[in-house]
Amino acid sequence: MDIHIGAQTETWDTGAERLRRLAHPLRLALLTLLRQRGELCVCGIAAALAAEQATLSRHLRILKDGQLVRSRRDGANVFYSLDGETARTLLRQLEQLLGGRNDPARRQA
Repeated sequence: MDIHIGAQTETWDTGAERLRRLAHPLRLALLTLLRQRGELCVCGIAAALAAEQATLSRHLRILKDGQLVRSRRDGANVFYSLDGETARTLLRQLEQLLGGRNDPARRQA
């Protein structure tokens, strides 16, 4: 059975893709941490979340491909930050949907 959602198909597809990219506790923690602290290098994120850099790099790539985070290289270090207002707005909406200030960054530490 096909569901027809009209002219907003592209908007729904984009929204669904972003939500799919968020569908992991570590990725939610990454975004929350970046929103709270701003730009961080992978080593800073690893220390804050007690996670391996290789694991973080994989999850950061998923978020970056979804235009939720951006990166910048400074010598040997790569720094990550939220990619504009889209990620901030999405996090605020998820907090409201989940019923409060759920802070996955604290749970990971």
